[in-house]
Amino acid sequence: MNKLLRPYLAFLLMGSLLAFTSCKDDEEPGPEDEQEVITAVTLSLTPTGKGQDTEATISTLTGSPVQNAPLTLRPGTEYTAVVTMTDESKNPVADMTAEIQNERDEHLLVYTFTPEAGSDATVVVTITDMDQNNLPVGLESTVTTGAGIGNGKLRVLLKHQPGNIKTGTNTTNGETDIDVSFNVIVAN
Repeated sequence: MNKLLRPYLAFLLMGSLLAFTSCKDDEEPGPEDEQEVITAVTLSLTPTGKGQDTEATISTLTGSPVQNAPLTLRPGTEYTAVVTMTDESKNPVADMTAEIQNERDEHLLVYTFTPEAGSDATVVVTITDMDQNNLPVGLESTVTTGAGIGNGKLRVLLKHQPGNIKTGTNTTNGETDIDVSFNVIVAN
């Protein structure tokens, strides 16, 4: 009788093994964190005294940055500046500025002005908005032009600095979310 049970016992063990293997849940990958997509950066400047507002947008939707118009500034003038960012690949266009504002403790906008050869233009950007740790964000700033005239480029770099890597002064930490350079004309 012992010999009769062995084939059945072997068959029962193999069946159990197959049942456990086939019933095991396949691990499905979890949702991936979507990276922020920013395809357009708009810089809007309003003079604090007399003068005309100026605004320019750089779009990277086609792959290469395209600026719609140069930023035309007057020498010796202070401007209030606001940066807005959008994702033009979505319909309707998604406002990414609110997301950056909500995660302001993880983001830093860095501004660098480089004059063209022979240009006397100077542009200084002072960030005026801070995060909850009193570190600069850069969505709002003051832009001041010097007395000289000429052309140059204003580079706008958005750094994503999660965790404790944001110091407010280290502009190399973290990932670069956007890196564009606006054509600037400083003229009377």
